[in-house]
Amino acid sequence: MPISEEDRKPKHHHHHHPDEHEMMPHVHTYITEVDVADEHQHIIMGVSGPAKEKGRCHVHRIHGRTSFICEEGEGGHWHTEDVMTGPEIEMPDGNHVHYFEGMTSEDEGHCHSFTGATGLVPCCDMETEDECEEEYEDECMEDIEDPCEDICEMPVKTLPKYKYKYGKRPDEE
Repeated sequence: MPISEEDRKPKHHHHHHPDEHEMMPHVHTYITEVDVADEHQHIIMGVSGPAKEKGRCHVHRIHGRTSFICEEGEGGHWHTEDVMTGPEIEMPDGNHVHYFEGMTSEDEGHCHSFTGATGLVPCCDMETEDECEEEYEDECMEDIEDPCEDICEMPVKTLPKYKYKYGKRPDEE
């Protein structure tokens, strides 16, 4: 869809609204590499879904598609991922992160496992600092529906974790 002339004009904001921050959805960036399977890796990156409150804590949905791998003479492929993060983990500087882990969808006869941590974001409510310590973690994770339906159950072939150039092992270059 083309951008209208009105959309091209710079927007001037003359007033700061104190509730402006509260209107912005609370999300995190994330980037990680999947583990090696079928002699290659993919990258997972994106922006999480908005915060979902769970008890005294919150979690986020990590949902998307991996990087595309195209091997010589083949059509190439990607995988999807769909997991919920763990509860927030507060950092000494007042920011917080979330850990996540899971399996990609099965495509081209294989899947990949992955783990990672979201990017740092300021804590939402400074009054609720330290509310998600280990004693509350079970409460935070109760009743979280697993959004994953097409999860790969097959074991992932364990290989050394290399960063392959163009999807090839170093000895295949």
